[in-house]
Amino acid sequence: MAWAVLLLASGDDAAAEEVVGRDRYWSRMRAWLRDHPLREYAPRLRARAEMEEFDVHPSELGRILDRPDVLATGISAGDVVGLLGPVSAVEVYAPAGHRHAIVDEHALMPGPGPIRVRWVPDEVWLLLDRDSDRRAPRAAVLLDLLESDEPRARREAARALVP
Repeated sequence: MAWAVLLLASGDDAAAEEVVGRDRYWSRMRAWLRDHPLREYAPRLRARAEMEEFDVHPSELGRILDRPDVLATGISAGDVVGLLGPVSAVEVYAPAGHRHAIVDEHALMPGPGPIRVRWVPDEVWLLLDRDSDRRAPRAAVLLDLLESDEPRARREAARALVP
């Protein structure tokens, strides 16, 4: 239900409806979003993806963002709240089924580093990867910015999530 709520909050009603599938859940999802501000309830939506950090050679940062099977999020999509400028880290969503290929092709080493990948179930990925701007849904980007190590990113995301 986490992705359905995030898609609905991002204005993609059609994808949200596909995630939930049944009318009973559709009304529950709308009610939950109405009664639970994302800014305050962000921790409840952490189950949207399995997050993993990696160390990698700096030359791979741009290559990872250029992959057709990733969507920028968090600090890599920070321009949604006015965060501009050079970034020394990359945050993306990717389909869980592509994990081994992505890790192998970019020689990613598990552990603290400049790459944060949020692995999404493959069936949900199909709904997220329909947009051509190569960016995660806005509400997901904002929640990811709330988890950022950068104080300004957290502050701007919290401000953007105020109803």
